Amino acid sequence: MFRGMTRHFLGLAALVLAACAIGCSEGRSGDVRTVLPINAIAYNDSVGGSDTLFLKVQYSYTSTCEKTAKFEINAVAGTSDYDVTPVATYPSDQACTGVNGTDIATLRVTDIGDGPRRFLVHGSNQTVIANVLGSTTPLFVRESGIAFRVRVEDKNTGFAIPGALVQIRRLADDFTLADGAADLTGRFDFTLPCDGSDLSYVVAAGAAGRTNNLIVRVPPARCGIPEFVVIRV
Repeated sequence: MFRGMTRHFLGLAALVLAACAIGCSEGRSGDVRTVLPINAIAYNDSVGGSDTLFLKVQYSYTSTCEKTAKFEINAVAGTSDYDVTPVATYPSDQACTGVNGTDIATLRVTDIGDGPRRFLVHGSNQTVIANVLGSTTPLFVRESGIAFRVRVEDKNTGFAIPGALVQIRRLADDFTLADGAADLTGRFDFTLPCDGSDLSYVVAAGAAGRTNNLIVRVPPARCGIPEFVVIRV
């Protein structure tokens, strides 16, 4: 179920989308609509029955009017794909102050059903794809801890970057949990043993003199759930 969406979207089969964590597009007459640039996403790529997909999108803003991101969602007819666009909307007469920063907007999806789903996140600068596998089986996801699956991609081409440097840190105290190089497919995997506690974290990636940090405070990575991160540098 969508709440507060104004852009047109098609039937969503079994998907039910809960309210966006930072609101949904209102689209009032006279509003300014700005598609925001993105540089990383994080999500639980395996979703069992009764669980929720948390699609976290890191976006950039350049003014106070752009600080709060909302989502526009459209089903792609004849596929199991969904277009997701992070936008800022605000009244045309609202005073905006210049300020640069990044933040996370989160889309929650319930009843994802059986089979693969793709969420194509369209920023103003690039598109990043979240590949999700759903199941109605409650015990579909079984991990011993928090399983980080990191893929580093080139921000200009979207291609994987073999050998990219990756670091995973605990946000609370900046403690380094894992540090190494991505494999030939741009992947870096790490499983953190956990005692039932969730984890706010930072994923840093670097290649060819460029770096990027994904900072996830909430919703944190969950114990026993795989956390897939796509980060572009």
